[in-house]
Amino acid sequence: MYNTCRVDVLPEVNVPQGTVSMEKHRILREMDIMARLPESERASLYRESYRKKYPKHAVIHSPGDRGEVINYVLSGRVKIYNLSACGKEIIYRFCTPNNFFGIAEIFGEDREVFAETMEDTEVMCINKERFEDLIRRHPDIAMMVMKILGSRIRQAHRAIMDFVVCDVRSRLAQLLIKLAQMNGVVNRDGATTLQNKFTHQEMANMIGAIRQTVTENINAFKRAGHIRCVDGHITIVAMDRLHELITD
Repeated sequence: MYNTCRVDVLPEVNVPQGTVSMEKHRILREMDIMARLPESERASLYRESYRKKYPKHAVIHSPGDRGEVINYVLSGRVKIYNLSACGKEIIYRFCTPNNFFGIAEIFGEDREVFAETMEDTEVMCINKERFEDLIRRHPDIAMMVMKILGSRIRQAHRAIMDFVVCDVRSRLAQLLIKLAQMNGVVNRDGATTLQNKFTHQEMANMIGAIRQTVTENINAFKRAGHIRCVDGHITIVAMDRLHELITD
């Protein structure tokens, strides 16, 4: 059984027309895609949106569900994935705070992927029709949405190419570099630590490998001094060596 969610609809705020609460203001200002909107437009959008809180491992949506809202992560982490014909999980990406998911449904009707929380998560839900109206009236927003979707298409194309021409070691090195770019923090010693924890199974599902092979390569990377692992967090010590593994 899938976990059910606790729904927190944003309360009505008794404020003068055209104003917005400080918390509401902070959330919307974090949305780069909304930064170009007039203040009144952002306030209106907030009034028409609502929040949902989900526990860990709750399925937010599944293939075939109606794509009626655009989701924006406020806290937590969401896994976007699908299942192969034999039931193997294929992870497309992880969405962390300030990330949208469900945008592709602007151009379609039904969901085509699973979205599942990896920890307690809160999202803000924007009505699809309201979001579409924003795109029609604000070309800048439309361009930003196109860039987001275009970037995801390019990532998918690169992943397909990697599956064809690269071995698991190279794919894993590429994944660690990508995760460092998206989720890494540079330490004082110049090493980069991934802020989120990723299991070997999750990494295997992201690069089309089996967990045992990923574990073997992670251990090899550690022995060679390319990475270190502390409390489940991976730190990349020698980024240049990972790049070399890709080109070997």
